[in-house]
Amino acid sequence: MMSSTMDFPFKRSRRAWLAWISSSLAAGAAPSGARGAAPALVPGELTEFRIELPAELRELAGQRGHPTPVTHALVAVAPPSHFDPGREWPVLVVNATSDPGYSSSRQLLRAYRAAAAAAGWIIVAADPEPAVSQGDDQLMLRFALDLATLVALKPQWKDAGRAPLAFAGFSGGAKYSGYLAALFRRQGARLAGVYMAGVNQNTFGEAARQFGILDDSLREVPVFLQGGTRDRVATPAQHRAIESDLARDGFRHLRLEFVPGGHVLDTTPLEDALRWFDARRRDTPEPAGPPASGGVQ
Repeated sequence: MMSSTMDFPFKRSRRAWLAWISSSLAAGAAPSGARGAAPALVPGELTEFRIELPAELRELAGQRGHPTPVTHALVAVAPPSHFDPGREWPVLVVNATSDPGYSSSRQLLRAYRAAAAAAGWIIVAADPEPAVSQGDDQLMLRFALDLATLVALKPQWKDAGRAPLAFAGFSGGAKYSGYLAALFRRQGARLAGVYMAGVNQNTFGEAARQFGILDDSLREVPVFLQGGTRDRVATPAQHRAIESDLARDGFRHLRLEFVPGGHVLDTTPLEDALRWFDARRRDTPEPAGPPASGGVQ
């Protein structure tokens, strides 16, 4: 079971680390000590590889003044069958819950892969090595893993750092995805959408307010909510409440769909959600600039 709320720890020192990392990436440099890059991306194939987390990201993801014990990211990436590294592609970043037995984002990627491929999206996910306990599976560790993954793709696909990103997850992974979407946007990423399934907390809106990025360009980002008709963990009423909260915050493109059943993974609406994200992205002008200095490039 996922908890009813998720804390969002973000201290001033972490803001400084993020600003430094963003400046480095915007200048075209990976954080120092970064080792490992993606092997060649094969159209239509799932590729898995292992990369070392650079010192800056380990520091950022640490707790109580110590770097995270996680030293590597275990990455999975699958481009669509017509992938061409010479052009832009949207990227779906997948995060799983922290619940024991269900915490592998790479495993969730496998469930989402067919929908992403059909919609013409690259899909990526990363897990920590060594594995961490549920209590140590914190937001900033997820950010570090996802950022390192995108950086590692650049040698094989030069637009990896500038690609439009959508974030997706189920249950606690949906909560992570809402926070991460706002966090990457805060760092200058192009945000194409947020897909939150089986969720009972408006983490995207909460994070947007906390980061001070709730502006007109963010309100254009489409948000797709998916609930189960008999879900007692993330109830239909909670999904409707999240939709209402986002609407009150001024988000203009919201969809809420229900699938039959309880608190179980159902990927049926995902392809449609990704096609909707893509259509909204093509119809929406790029913002004049990122909401903060730097960028995920």
